[in-house]
Amino acid sequence: MKSSKETVNSRRDFLKQTGSLVAASAVVGGVAARSYAAQDSTIKIALIGCGGRGTGAAVNALNTKGPTKLVAMADVFDDRLKGSLKRLQGAFKDKVDVPADRAFMGFDAYKKAIDCIAPGGVALLTTPPGFRPIHLEYAVQKGVNVFMEKSFAVDSPGVRQVLAAGKVAQQKNLKIAGGLMWRHDTGREALIKRVHDGAIGDLILLRTYRMHGPVGFTPKRPGQSDLAVQIRNYSSFT
Repeated sequence: MKSSKETVNSRRDFLKQTGSLVAASAVVGGVAARSYAAQDSTIKIALIGCGGRGTGAAVNALNTKGPTKLVAMADVFDDRLKGSLKRLQGAFKDKVDVPADRAFMGFDAYKKAIDCIAPGGVALLTTPPGFRPIHLEYAVQKGVNVFMEKSFAVDSPGVRQVLAAGKVAQQKNLKIAGGLMWRHDTGREALIKRVHDGAIGDLILLRTYRMHGPVGFTPKRPGQSDLAVQIRNYSSFT
């Protein structure tokens, strides 16, 4: 989201510019470019949500050209955080600086991680979507740029909270990029354009099915709470 003083690109222009890059790379690259205009400084990144998607988003962000560094991480599961940190340290030895005192655990860990990069850093919000509106609101409040994974909310109040945070971000000239899955795929965008241009005539009805078993389901462990099971396997509790 950009201010009116900046060049406003359409979604199509954005896709042409980023190609196959995911939005995490796009937002970090945009912030880096803006920083170069003022000074040569490292873009600090905080990862909130250290599962597979979060780790993947961090990989994309650290692959961005220019000086980027992961300096803080947050999760509610110790094994997820440690596993993610180990993988990222192995792939980006010089771009990961997350000592024990910047590896935060718990439901308020997102605040501590965001505080480490505020203002001007980039927060990767990749927890289950029920937490997304709260995390986004705090990041914007602290003056932090955001990549947030889809989905963005799970109910109407959450959607309104996200939209309100977006307006504040625009006023503060902060960048927000959202993970929209195949919407960032240029091949699919070209196909959809042909449909919109009438290549198959008037579209009367479209039904789409996605059928498969649970995604990465982890059975309940001894002593584990029902809440922990639902958070770890959130895609099975939609």
